[in-house]
Amino acid sequence: MAKEPQELKWIEDLLPEDDYRRKSMFGGFAYYLGEKMILVLFEKGDKNWNGCMFPVEKEFQDQARARFPELKPHLILPKWLYLPIATEGFDDIVSEVIPRVIRRNSFWGSIPKPKSKKKDVKKSVKEDKTYEKIDTRRPRLFSDEPAEEKLKTAKKISDLKNLGSVTEKQFAKVGITTAAQFIKLGWKKTMVKLVAANPKHRHSIYAYALIGALQNVEFNRISDSEKQEAREFVRSLPVPKKKKKK
Repeated sequence: MAKEPQELKWIEDLLPEDDYRRKSMFGGFAYYLGEKMILVLFEKGDKNWNGCMFPVEKEFQDQARARFPELKPHLILPKWLYLPIATEGFDDIVSEVIPRVIRRNSFWGSIPKPKSKKKDVKKSVKEDKTYEKIDTRRPRLFSDEPAEEKLKTAKKISDLKNLGSVTEKQFAKVGITTAAQFIKLGWKKTMVKLVAANPKHRHSIYAYALIGALQNVEFNRISDSEKQEAREFVRSLPVPKKKKKK
């Protein structure tokens, strides 16, 4: 059975909250929107099984790689485009790919072939309903509400853009339980608290998400100067020392 993602866990926060499902696959995890597989994460340590895989049909791979040349067909599973975690700028690349992957009618993703006809009839009916539900709702991530209005009305952390129920629990662990508390602290002080509590929060994408939340914009739509500031700030944060076992 695959172990819970650790270093790549933050990527789940980029997916539509409550709309995706996850299942174990080859020692990693595959992520689905409806019946379409959109992402596979592996953390095996091996260079060929440590990073993100994006299922893309062969006819669309050139188009995907024209925009993201860092993606390469996997050596063993060439139908999937692979991005090793060791790739320079890994966090930024993933943060740009995911919004494209989750778009309606995107060429990213692949629908697995059914294993048997009888099972497929029941399964397709169930999954078609799920997929229909995803396509007909407007994700909270793409709200156009002005930042000032959004910040005024937000009560919970999960009311803010980019921040879901998982992030809300992470905030609660460091004593930030309301949107007002987060807004008052600002993203930098919040990052300091989060990283001190859990070193896994020490990455630039997390900072992008916090900045975007305070502006009511998607994390990857903050300005280049803000992204640069976030990267420099994250690098300046000390890495918390692991507690020694007694």
